[in-house]
Amino acid sequence: MPCRNHIDVLEGTRLCSRCGAEFCTDCLVDMQGVPYCATCKAEQLLDIRSGVDRTLLDYASIGRRFLAQMLDGFILAIPMMFMVFVMVGVMAVTKNMNPGLFNLWYLFPASIGIVYNALMLISRGQTVGKIALKIKVVNADGTDITKGQAWGREVTRALLNFLYIVDYIPVFFTNERTTLHDMAARTRVVNWN
Repeated sequence: MPCRNHIDVLEGTRLCSRCGAEFCTDCLVDMQGVPYCATCKAEQLLDIRSGVDRTLLDYASIGRRFLAQMLDGFILAIPMMFMVFVMVGVMAVTKNMNPGLFNLWYLFPASIGIVYNALMLISRGQTVGKIALKIKVVNADGTDITKGQAWGREVTRALLNFLYIVDYIPVFFTNERTTLHDMAARTRVVNWN
């Protein structure tokens, strides 16, 4: 992506750690090793002067994360059940009771879950369940996640669904309450108003 201020600069751009916009190195200032654009630099200086530390995130509780995921599961169950009924109906009408075809139906829900979660995280950093419980997926510094992080997080979560409990064990032992899919995508889940 080009720099927001210099559209002719396509390479060597970085994200402002506060607003998440992309800028070239001429438009960013490093403060304490973190890049800021001109607008965010002024806000960051005010925060530093007033003693506000925006690097401390309010991590979502395990219960809120679980309830959000449960709500998303109910939302996704509707199209998944519809697909199962359609598939069973097609098999009954065509009298093709090929169990191999029916056994592959689990790939469809996994695909729908990945696409739904990734697209919601890309657009707002939250799924419907996370919106309802006021939590959001962010970078470790509190900025919005990238498209690659959203897709990577959801593909990793889908692959780890077979080890569901193992994926969530680190939540109980890490200060930032991260799961294995959070660690893989370098994301955090925080309370969001």
